[in-house]
Amino acid sequence: MNEIKKDNAEQEAIVRALDAKKRKRILIKVIVGVVIALAVLVAVFLILKNCSGGGETVSYSYDPLSEDWGIGYYEQSLDYDVFSDELYADKDKGVYFYADNVGIYYLPEDRADASYQAQLFIDYFEAAIHGDGKTLNTLFTDDYFKNAGKPIKKYPDRFPMQKIYKINVEKVGNTKTENTVEGTMIYEYYKVSFLIMDNNGRFRPDLPEEQSSIPLIYDVITLKGVSKINRISQIVYNK
Repeated sequence: MNEIKKDNAEQEAIVRALDAKKRKRILIKVIVGVVIALAVLVAVFLILKNCSGGGETVSYSYDPLSEDWGIGYYEQSLDYDVFSDELYADKDKGVYFYADNVGIYYLPEDRADASYQAQLFIDYFEAAIHGDGKTLNTLFTDDYFKNAGKPIKKYPDRFPMQKIYKINVEKVGNTKTENTVEGTMIYEYYKVSFLIMDNNGRFRPDLPEEQSSIPLIYDVITLKGVSKINRISQIVYNK
């Protein structure tokens, strides 16, 4: 009887030892699987990081002149004076400038009393209306034309005049400042919209109809009392 009990005890010990070894093997497999999975995730992360340039997103300016819109535009000579058109002469060509809960309407003759940022947009639209590319080019930063490696061509010194009207400039977001060796940089963002009558396609060819307005976001940098456009971006609307 004692021998039977001894045999049973030995068998039970063997079974327990086998179960322990089995559990150990399973645990080792689980650990190895987790380690492999983590290694794969790290590898994927590094690949994506390298492909995306270190995780940084490059932002390019929107340049409508770089697109082939395939739209039929009004024929207009370089010497055509848009103010000879009575219909356009009666259009509202002032700049409605809205910032920090204050809206002010500016005509070109009001420029001296305007803020630096408002002066920028007064000059910008005056130059565009008159087809004055030489002046227009001075209202952008060098970085705008470099465009993070996708250069934007400067406007020709002269291009056909633009029948621009109903101009709205609205500050969006908060003002940001940065102290640099050149002085205090002021960063602001403006939503800009306007209409073009009889669009000749030499300034905003993406506006196919007179009653169409496609607002864009203008990044504006102000330094030492001079405001310039640093980037222009399309507005992405959530669907």
